[in-house]
Amino acid sequence: MSASRVQTPLITHPRFFNAVLSAFLIPAATISVAQPSLDYVTGKALFEKQWVFAPASTGASDGLGPYFNARSCNQCHPGGGRGDADVSLTLHINDPVYGEQLQKFTRPGVPAEADASVTWSDPRLTGALRSASVAITDLHYGPLASNDMSLRIAPSLAGLGVLESIPESVLEQLEDPDDVDGDGISGRLPRLLDGRIGRFGWKASQPDLREQAGRALSLDLGLGNPVRTSVHGDCTPAQVDCLASPGGAGGNGLEVSEQVLDLLLTYIRDLPAPVPADVTAESIQRGAGLFAGIGCTGCHVPGLEVDGSILAAYTDLLLHDMGPGLADSLAEGAAAGYEWRTPPLWGLDRTTGGYLHDGRARNLQEAILWHDGEAAPARQAYLDLNGAERGDVITFLDGL
Repeated sequence: MSASRVQTPLITHPRFFNAVLSAFLIPAATISVAQPSLDYVTGKALFEKQWVFAPASTGASDGLGPYFNARSCNQCHPGGGRGDADVSLTLHINDPVYGEQLQKFTRPGVPAEADASVTWSDPRLTGALRSASVAITDLHYGPLASNDMSLRIAPSLAGLGVLESIPESVLEQLEDPDDVDGDGISGRLPRLLDGRIGRFGWKASQPDLREQAGRALSLDLGLGNPVRTSVHGDCTPAQVDCLASPGGAGGNGLEVSEQVLDLLLTYIRDLPAPVPADVTAESIQRGAGLFAGIGCTGCHVPGLEVDGSILAAYTDLLLHDMGPGLADSLAEGAAAGYEWRTPPLWGLDRTTGGYLHDGRARNLQEAILWHDGEAAPARQAYLDLNGAERGDVITFLDGL
């Protein structure tokens, strides 16, 4: 643990802006778009591939399901980017009968797990920020063991290979679980049961991209892979119809072989990190200074220096208490229900609405107003700004 934190000067220091303009990436983690490697191209094709039910004439592509949320990785992460709520929103439950997620779809002959629908509140009627309510009916295997659940939207994958390369020592310097420096922020590293540090997923429950990808292949597509080997995906022993379904042809009893997983990871790891369009604009520089001045960079650290390069991801990859409004009661990995990993902010210029872990915020201001817990002082400081200043903050964020 260290009370030392990356402070405001990184965001205003000329070296930071020069790093931004030169793409602020670790060279080894980038890929030339003009001449991508063969493994990258193959991985991209596998990422976009539509999987089908087994048995099928296309043995290299069968094994979908039995329960699944999508037919391809690209469906929830189009172009490696952030998913649309209508397509990629999933319901995490961690139930002994229904598994870790309540899947939307099923293969023919296997009964659907349930019917789940999401209704969004209307702020014009309630006078409150938009939030979601979930209705679950027609539970085929009986009632859920608890009401603990969490809606999650598929985040962008851009730049994740760079974040994976950050040494643990850099993250250890950022954590301050006991708030030794007295700034009101007590971010902590998500230390998993096996001793590794989580850094991926909304709750930082996965230590690396291999674990994250293997989990997604299993839960969202129902594909057995080297990380999660069951060809029946998220099926539990109670779901007998699911377990009776045939698995895909694959290799070594897996529907996604080690080689296929490695190719997928090559594509994901080499997705370039987003680069701001124009960090020299006066309104963006004013917004950047205000963003730091009101305390947002206490969690959304503007620059992490790694091997001589500055990664402008605006994250510390730590878990923070975000207050009761964002809490979902579903503990995951090392995170409690009220804790969330600081999401990177780079690439916000490619996002139009549907912010936060479940897409509840329709715009960036709503996303800021949902912040509570450790972020409550920064939220209030934002509200204390005048209209023009708040506009500069939003312009800055919208240009990342």
